[in-house]
Amino acid sequence: MRPVYVIGHKNPDTDSICSAIAYAHLRQALTGQPHEARRAGGLNSETTYVLSRFQVPAPPLLESLEPRAEDIRMSRAPGLEPEASLLQAWERMQAEGVDTLPVLHRRRLAGIVSLDDIARSYLADHERSTLSRAETPYANLVRTLGAELLTGDLTARVCRGSVAVASDRPERPARQIAPGDLVLTGGRAETQRAAIEAGADCLIVTQAAPVEEDVLCLARRTGCAVLVTPYDIYTVSRLINQAIPVRHVMRTEGLVTFDADDPVSELKTVMARRRHRYFPVLDEEGGYLGLVSRRDLLDLQPQQVVLVDHNERAQAVDGIGSAEILEIIDHHRLGNLETIQPVLFRNQPLGSTATIIAQMYQEHAVELPETVASLLLAAILSDTLLFRSPTCTQADRRAAQTLAERTGLNPEELALAMFRAGSRLSDRTPEEIFWADFKQFHYEDVDFGIGQVSSVSPEELEELGERLYPCLLRARESGKLDMVLFMLTNILDESTELLFAGAGTQALLQAAFSVRPGDHSVRLPGMLSRKKQMVPALLDAIARMGE
Repeated sequence: MRPVYVIGHKNPDTDSICSAIAYAHLRQALTGQPHEARRAGGLNSETTYVLSRFQVPAPPLLESLEPRAEDIRMSRAPGLEPEASLLQAWERMQAEGVDTLPVLHRRRLAGIVSLDDIARSYLADHERSTLSRAETPYANLVRTLGAELLTGDLTARVCRGSVAVASDRPERPARQIAPGDLVLTGGRAETQRAAIEAGADCLIVTQAAPVEEDVLCLARRTGCAVLVTPYDIYTVSRLINQAIPVRHVMRTEGLVTFDADDPVSELKTVMARRRHRYFPVLDEEGGYLGLVSRRDLLDLQPQQVVLVDHNERAQAVDGIGSAEILEIIDHHRLGNLETIQPVLFRNQPLGSTATIIAQMYQEHAVELPETVASLLLAAILSDTLLFRSPTCTQADRRAAQTLAERTGLNPEELALAMFRAGSRLSDRTPEEIFWADFKQFHYEDVDFGIGQVSSVSPEELEELGERLYPCLLRARESGKLDMVLFMLTNILDESTELLFAGAGTQALLQAAFSVRPGDHSVRLPGMLSRKKQMVPALLDAIARMGE
């Protein structure tokens, strides 16, 4: 059973990561279905500290939810060795219900053989020397003809000559047989001897006829292999070319293969142009995984996901439109994320998504493990800035108190340790800091982005502001945004230095906050929350200025 992914927003913060981990655990306990936490971006220093402190592995990175080739329920038909016979290929196709098979050498794709290739070879190749041109292994002859090898080397190959049928008149084989031929003969010892003496490399005795010991001795002396088959000459002549190895007929040029991580959209485009029925899928090392067909694409099931701490498409992991959203657990404003089916959408005006999830553990009477409780406490402290944020509610405080009692942790000590870990800004590049917590918004035809970093060091924030401004300009250009803002938030004195870029942003900020901005920055006392203070004020100003 494929797991359901529980995932937060891009540029995840501590609330996003810890909530995903905690809710994956809760939902698995409630449904019995596997649930796994994922992350849509890199971890910031604060979150890394939290996970390390409580010895919790970071959720694996999920760059996109767009289905990949490896997500398809492909045919796992095993491949053929290059020396396998055409008969073996046909039998395998019948058993697997496919008409195409990969030919593999040490798990690497050597070629493709299809039913068309086998039929074309069988019907179009009338040369009697085909077995030797294909260097057919004697083992293939034995298996195809149901034969017993009386003399000769089973590991040898047919390297010369043609297929010939010996006449029952012993004086004629010498004129009919050339050195190196494979000779089909009946049970007459005289004919068998004559064929060997004429230089045959292989004697195929039909209808399980006996072979006298002196004939076998002659065959051993001359190096002639002797096979005995239960089939008659007519049947053997029909079957014998089915012993040809598949490497002789397989296609090696212009093969169309897919890598396991190729997006399904690419598969559809290629399949529309190429009329093959099956296409091999290879792993990252070039090893064969299976075969995929157009029908398999119709049966593709979307990845099921639960979103936490966001409900805006711009903040969601790439490819969210390809996934089946089962639930959304959030504490932000309603965004523009659409779903095909109705979903459980729990959105509460609280300071942290972790508070909602802590409530849900209590509502469902599911035991809260100490490690999960520690993560939820850290998430609440992070998002509420140790209860200083205006987004903080009494529900957040009560949840944090309950979690602290459950874990024995001191909230203030934990919060300060987290903030210090997250404030080591000098260890990171401006680009890393800028993109660590950057979110995009769309409102009334205005596209804008807001980033934020919090610190307990005013000196560090002041120095950082000078280095960050070029990042705003680059982000505005690359994201085609009307304006870009960045909040340098001082947790201790509860203020924000706001950097900004974009035409008309000064006027907008003046309308939103009744301040007179500088050229590219403005100080906003009491400003701590992007969600509760910054975004609502900006949206209101945009609406008023658009009237």
